[in-house]
Amino acid sequence: MYIRPFPFVVYMEGEQVVKGKLTYLLCMLSIMSVILAGCASSVQEKSAAKSPDHYLQITDDAGRNVVLGQKPQRIVVLSTSFLDVLYGVGGKAVGRPSSKTPQTFPAQQDIPEVGFIYNVNVEQVLTLQPDLIIGFQGIHDKLIPTFESSKVPMLILKMKTYDDILEKVKLFGDIAGTQGQAEKLLADMQANINEVTAKLPNQSKKVIILHATAKNVTVELENSIAGNVASILKLKNIAAGSTPIDGDNEATPYSLEKLVEGDADAILVVTMGNMAEIEKRMKADLESNPAWGGLRAVKTGQVYFLPAELFQLNPGIRFHESVAYMAKVMYPEVYGNVK
Repeated sequence: MYIRPFPFVVYMEGEQVVKGKLTYLLCMLSIMSVILAGCASSVQEKSAAKSPDHYLQITDDAGRNVVLGQKPQRIVVLSTSFLDVLYGVGGKAVGRPSSKTPQTFPAQQDIPEVGFIYNVNVEQVLTLQPDLIIGFQGIHDKLIPTFESSKVPMLILKMKTYDDILEKVKLFGDIAGTQGQAEKLLADMQANINEVTAKLPNQSKKVIILHATAKNVTVELENSIAGNVASILKLKNIAAGSTPIDGDNEATPYSLEKLVEGDADAILVVTMGNMAEIEKRMKADLESNPAWGGLRAVKTGQVYFLPAELFQLNPGIRFHESVAYMAKVMYPEVYGNVK
C-alpha cells in the first residue's frame, strides 16, 4: 500500500492556511491508523492467538475455531507429513499413522500406530487419551463429529505448497511451545532452498507435469507439489492457467494435443500406485504412439519419473529435498546427476 507523503514545509501564508494544513495532516494520520489497525487485526485473525483464559486459539483450515485450554501433552497425528513437522520443531506425539516408508526421526519409530492415513482406527486413537488430534483436510474431516463427541479437540489442516509448510511450522511451534526451534527450522529450510535457486541458469525451461495412476493420467497445475517446486525453480509449466478438474484445483485433464502444442523441454511424471507398473505402461505408450514420439522431450530422452515420497506425498520439512531433486533432473550440468 502506497500513501503519498504529506509535505511538512509550512510557508508563511497566514494563520488560516497553516491551520488548514495541520487539520489535513491530522486527518491523514487518523486514516493511516485505522488502515494499519485493520491490517494488523486481519493478520492476527489468521494466526494462533494466546489469551489468559486459554493456551491457544486457532482457526484451522476448515474454518473452525479450536480452543486449547492448556498446552497439549498427548497429541495424536493422523498424517506423516504433519508428524515430521511436529518433531521438526521439537514437539512429541503419543500416536502416529502407520506408514510403509521409514520414519524421518528415530524417536517416531516407537510411537503407537493408529492405522494408515486413509483408514484411521478411531478406537485406537481414543485409547491413547489424546488432548489434541491433528488431521489432514480432505481426508479426516469426516472424523470431526466422532472426536468432538468425545470432547477431544481436533485440528483439520492442509499442507501442499511451500507457503503452507512454512505456515504449519510456525503453528506447530506455537502448539508445542517451541517457537525458537520453529524459527530455526524455517531459517534452515529457506537457506537450503536459496542455495539451490542462487545457481539457477538465466535461461528457463518449459515442462509438463503428468500425474499417472494405474487407471488414468492428468496434468498437474502450479499449486500441486511438483507444480509448486517447478515454480520455485522458475520452470515454465505449459499447463499453467488451464481450467482445473472439478473438485481438484491441482490438476487439469490430460490432452496429448496440448502436449504437442506446448512442446516442453522435459516431461515430469508423478506416480500414484505401483511405480514400476505405471512406468512400464507409460514407456510402452511413448514407443507405440507416433504423436508421443514427435515430442521434443521424448526425442531427447527428457522424460523423468519423480519419486512419490517427494512429489506425491507431501515432503513437509523435506521440501528443500524436492527442490534439489527437480533441480538436478532439469539442470544436471549445474547441480549434478540424480543418484
